[in-house]
Amino acid sequence: MCDRDPLPRWSHGRVTLLGDAAHPMYPVGSNGASQAILDARALADWLADAEHSAHALWAYEQERLPPTAQIVRMNRSGGPEGVIDAVEARAPDGFGNIDAVLSYEERKAIVRGYAATAGFAREQVNRAPATTAAVAGTGR
Repeated sequence: MCDRDPLPRWSHGRVTLLGDAAHPMYPVGSNGASQAILDARALADWLADAEHSAHALWAYEQERLPPTAQIVRMNRSGGPEGVIDAVEARAPDGFGNIDAVLSYEERKAIVRGYAATAGFAREQVNRAPATTAAVAGTGR
């Protein structure tokens, strides 16, 4: 179980990285596997629509490197389990009612914020494949 600082780039010529090779991270919420799947999906979408493979690799990196770097940083501070850390910080001696320590809305915000960053929010998971024509210049 390890992570590495985010790389400044993944693509070198006609070769690029994805998954753990691009962004090793602590296995919080099955992120190693899920981020590799999201990488593969993005790379395949860009390669299918790009006129030149070099542009596809660049666009894939621009899309995926920032959120995976953010996930690495978030995992270092507890990731979605940040709820546990927040409760412990507010009630180090225990509690009788979690809602008195951290409201449901606060707990939901921590988990959903992480899910959105990791690409797991419902609307992200259920989206149709994007095309470069539909998102030219805007990311996906």
